[in-house]
Amino acid sequence: MARPNTKREHIEEAAIRLFATKGLARTTIKDIATAAGVTEGALYRHYPGKEEMAWKLYNRELDIFTRIISDILLDQRLEFQIRLTLAIRAIYDYYHANTEKFAFILLTQHGFPEDTLPHGVLDPMDMAVHFVGQAIGEGEISPCDAELHAALLMGAILQPLVMHRYGRLELGPDTYCQVAVACLRVLGAKQ
Repeated sequence: MARPNTKREHIEEAAIRLFATKGLARTTIKDIATAAGVTEGALYRHYPGKEEMAWKLYNRELDIFTRIISDILLDQRLEFQIRLTLAIRAIYDYYHANTEKFAFILLTQHGFPEDTLPHGVLDPMDMAVHFVGQAIGEGEISPCDAELHAALLMGAILQPLVMHRYGRLELGPDTYCQVAVACLRVLGAKQ
C-alpha cells in the first residue's frame, strides 16, 4: 500500500505545478497555499520563502532528472550512438511521465541568478559538453567546438518538447528516434 502524501509533499507538488505554469516571478506564496489547500503559515513552517522553496525543489528535481541521463551517457559499455539515442529516449520518457516537473526544471532555471545555477557533472549542459568532448576524443565525431555542438544538441533535443508543451507540435512514439537521427547528423557522427 502506498504511503499517503504528506502536507509538505502536497505543498511541493502545488508549487512545482504553479512554477511550471505561471512561472517563478508570477507565482505567489498565496497561490501555492491555495493550490495545496493549506494556510500561508503552513508554507513558512517548511520554507523561509518562495525563492528558497523554488531553489530547493529545482535542485532536487534537476538532480533526479540528470542522474537518469548521466547513467546512460556515462555507460562506456554502450556505443556512442546507442548512448545518445537511449539518453534522448529517457529525456522524452521523463517528459511524458513528468510533464510539469520537466517544464519546472527547464523554465524555472531562468528565474535564478546565473551564478547560483549548478555547474559540473550533474548540470545538463556540462554533461552534454563532456559527452561531445568524449565522442571527439574517441573518434566518434570529427573535431569540433564541443560547447557549440553540445548547445546544438540540447536545442535539437529540447525544442520539440517546448513546442509540444505549448501545443505547437505533436509527439509520436517514435519522435525520440527522429530527434536522435537529427542529433547524430548535427554532430556529424560517423556511420
